[in-house]
Amino acid sequence: MRFLTLLMAISSATNAFTGVFKPTLQLISGDSTTWNGYASFRLMDNRRIGSVRTDIAWVISPTAGDPALKGTENEHSQFRIADIDSRIYPEEWSGDENFSILQNIDRLSFQVRPARVRITLGRQAIFWGVSRSVSPTDFIAPFPYGAINTDYRTGVDAVRAVYPVGMMSEIEGGWVFGEKAEIEKSGYWLRTRLYALNTDISILAAEFRKNKLIGGSLNRAIGGSVGWIESAVTKPEKEDCFWRLTTGLERSFRNSIFYGFIEYHYNQPGTSSHNNYLQNSTQPAYTTGGVYLMAEHYLASGISVTATPLLTLNASTLFNMNDNSVQLSVNSEYSLSDNSTVNPGISSGTGSEGTEFGNLPTIFHLILSVYF
Repeated sequence: MRFLTLLMAISSATNAFTGVFKPTLQLISGDSTTWNGYASFRLMDNRRIGSVRTDIAWVISPTAGDPALKGTENEHSQFRIADIDSRIYPEEWSGDENFSILQNIDRLSFQVRPARVRITLGRQAIFWGVSRSVSPTDFIAPFPYGAINTDYRTGVDAVRAVYPVGMMSEIEGGWVFGEKAEIEKSGYWLRTRLYALNTDISILAAEFRKNKLIGGSLNRAIGGSVGWIESAVTKPEKEDCFWRLTTGLERSFRNSIFYGFIEYHYNQPGTSSHNNYLQNSTQPAYTTGGVYLMAEHYLASGISVTATPLLTLNASTLFNMNDNSVQLSVNSEYSLSDNSTVNPGISSGTGSEGTEFGNLPTIFHLILSVYF
């Protein structure tokens, strides 16, 4: 009965909301071969009511697999005051289930504009940074490198104010809330963005989960290319500062048929020896500072080819320069119609035993996206 009621609610909601229907199938080949599939319904509504703009998004995902997706208490983001249970069905989990239904209230915000200030309160997407692989300043809810579903940033609970001060220039500040809005689990920031000397410049100061951060980025055209540099210094509460930097260059060729980028990432908390990865991962940079890569030096690259107006081919790599392991992915996107695409792809890792990417499984995925 509960499942039928849910289906009726979805059917009713699709008549009032816009959204995305995205079935995804994954085959995971490692020590053993497993599979899972899920059909994500993202129902969205964005409208103005008087002087208030509202933004709502609810995601429901029936999943199947060997096993199905479990859903966890803190699955979506560390920066949420409270959340509904991510798993609707089954209520109890033994670990052998082959079917589940998950949900996520991903947007629930209200925006007002007193004078020239834009104030947004509630669950919203917040992100910064210009880097293509790892962004040192994007600490709130970054995508891990290689994520396959990156259409929508994870919503976080925050209050954010943005004040424009000129063309392509603004000042913003805000507070992002952790569990139960506890101070030690929350964060705040002040950021400015300006355009000067043909360069897009941003400066960020923040404190989050007892870490203080200061950083920024430069982004500008260099001849026929675009170059950038992004960096941040973070000071955990009881540990030394650590520094991260990413710099790169991108360029399009042949009337944008070909596109490529190359990027270097420096990760000071990392270690030069893969034998120290486990011990090193207990330091605050990894537990509260938002760092997840294990080594010091990385080289990322990517290429995109528009084979036909309907078909795009993509390939990207992340090379660990310390242990010589590589995370790589290849995918394509084909437009089936004005409102639907299909995206097959494969990702894998190479390297010797114990290296960062050497033990990554091979994952085949097939994604259908239908927009309504």
